Amino acid sequence: MREIRLGLVGSGFIAGVHCDALAEVPGARLVAHCDVDAERGAAFARARAIPRTFPDHRALLAGEALDALLVCVPNHLHHPIALDAIRAGKHVIVEKPLCLSLAQADELVCEARRAGVLLCYAEELCFAPKYARAKELADQGAIGRVYRVNQTEKHAGPYSPWFWQRETAGGGILMDMGCHAIEFARWFLGKPRVVAVTAQLATVMHADKTELEDDAVLHLEFEGGQTALLEASWALLGGMDSFAHVFGLEGVLHVDLLGGQGIQAYSLAGYGDYAPGARGWTRPDYAWCWNNGYPQEDAHFVECMRSGAEPREGGADGRAVLEIMLACYASAAAGRRIALPYSPPADVEVPVDLWLRRGR
Repeated sequence: MREIRLGLVGSGFIAGVHCDALAEVPGARLVAHCDVDAERGAAFARARAIPRTFPDHRALLAGEALDALLVCVPNHLHHPIALDAIRAGKHVIVEKPLCLSLAQADELVCEARRAGVLLCYAEELCFAPKYARAKELADQGAIGRVYRVNQTEKHAGPYSPWFWQRETAGGGILMDMGCHAIEFARWFLGKPRVVAVTAQLATVMHADKTELEDDAVLHLEFEGGQTALLEASWALLGGMDSFAHVFGLEGVLHVDLLGGQGIQAYSLAGYGDYAPGARGWTRPDYAWCWNNGYPQEDAHFVECMRSGAEPREGGADGRAVLEIMLACYASAAAGRRIALPYSPPADVEVPVDLWLRRGR
């Protein structure tokens, strides 16, 4: 088995998750790390036993013999770092969202194709065992023809300050978690083309700290008549929800991703890996990383790097999700259904601007 050597950019929560995931992937080795904050980067590298750390991703790309770079940084940095890695001849795994504009997405896809490297889109819901099993059942015909997919993912808000900022995040809950729901629906249905969207966005709980949306309800219409009703929110107190309801002409599937593994606990103080600070009754998960699909996702990408196969989630998928999110911002701003394909006005700098301009 050829070893795949990876570099990691970022020291936040999701960077740590991918470190845990890669530790479960045979033949994958994390050999270098990068953080613009040298002290934070050194501490992260020590804690994760990563041999070398760099203050700049270009120095990492030049200073290490890598097969791939894993990009786990604020959204506005996805494009420039991924582009540099691609032009250095490295495979790239980019955390969601792929980037902040369709032009950036098209450039990444085109440059990866030209360089002969893989552009992998890190959407873990498509690898989560419960969701994967539900799709397997649906594909086997267990519930007949699927006509609607509902998916919900909610908690009380993000863990890092940059998520609240227009310039660094490009948008609020839609960019953070709505992208999960969109790709889940596309993947579950076999990735048919989305022909129209209708969206409602609001800032219902966190107006004291952000102008961005913290609650989203999306309705997607697919080629062939199937639909998806998706909810994403930073306005759920008491923990986190992630579940799906899939409706077919001969049955239904209900899947609770975070429903636990038969363990329940009551805590006055609050604790938990995926719901820190949640008090009262919780359902601790004994294998959070695996149950959320991260090791399976990274193992798939690593195997594609060995074999040259196209990843199940790639740059084209990230581009499709971004286009749908842009259309959702436009729909919420205009209060009407928006047809796809959709391109925003040329002066839109980041996706949420479409919504922030409403009424102007």
